[in-house]
Amino acid sequence: MRVRLMGCMVAVLAVAMMSQTALACHRCKQNPCVLVAQPAYQCVTEMVPYTVMKTHWRTEYETVEQTVMVRQPVTNYVERQRVVCKPVYDTIEVPCQRVVCKPIHETDYVTQTYTVCKPVQTTQQVTSYCMQPTTQLVTVPTGHKCGLCHKDPCGCKTVAQTTYTPVPVVRDVVTTTMVPETQTRQVPIHRTRYVQEVVNDVQKITNCRMVQEVVTDKVPCVTWTCVPKTITKQIPHRVCEQVAVTCYKPVTRMVPCAAVAPVGYASAPAVAPSIQATPAPSSQGAPSIQAAPSKQL
Repeated sequence: MRVRLMGCMVAVLAVAMMSQTALACHRCKQNPCVLVAQPAYQCVTEMVPYTVMKTHWRTEYETVEQTVMVRQPVTNYVERQRVVCKPVYDTIEVPCQRVVCKPIHETDYVTQTYTVCKPVQTTQQVTSYCMQPTTQLVTVPTGHKCGLCHKDPCGCKTVAQTTYTPVPVVRDVVTTTMVPETQTRQVPIHRTRYVQEVVNDVQKITNCRMVQEVVTDKVPCVTWTCVPKTITKQIPHRVCEQVAVTCYKPVTRMVPCAAVAPVGYASAPAVAPSIQATPAPSSQGAPSIQAAPSKQL
């Protein structure tokens, strides 16, 4: 039993070692496995800021008060008299007479005779004949003979006979006749005659006469005087000043990199804490970095 247990443990250890070797070989693709050591530093490019003084021009305005002479008009009004002719209209009423023709309308009535046809209805009796049917029984011999002996048997036959007899009929016929009749009427006749008439009228006559009148006008007289006036001006002038400008320059430096343990090895050495804790030197403190841009400028 002990021999079998030892054999199993040896087999397990051999399989574990083979799996670690195979894993390492998959990383470096070599057999036996060769691990390449990584570099301790790497090259890093950084943009380092630096300050440059540049000349900047700006415009400033200066307020200046100045006294100048300005022309100012002075208006004076002078009275002047002049004579003008003004028209004056006078209206006079003059009585006058005039003859007018006045129309007079007259109406006379004249008797006029005219004929009117009036309808007159006359009733007359007219006799006319109508055929009136009359039925009576008549005995008539038959007139038939025997077929054997060709003799007339005794035979008479009563037959109904209708005859038409004219019967006089009297009826009233109304006849309308137009009878002329003479009538009279009053016809108005209008006449117009003109009569002269004298009318008293008033006629207005307008007379124009010129009257002299004195008019006073105010004539403006303009004179110019010089008056001092204070004006304010904004005079621009340029001012030079130094302005700090921040620029960036690429700087290359070496930075320590962290070691990476290979996969599969549990006993990989850890990164030294002294390398990780060491801060990178500041490029702003180096005199060569700040001196370089000043030479370029």
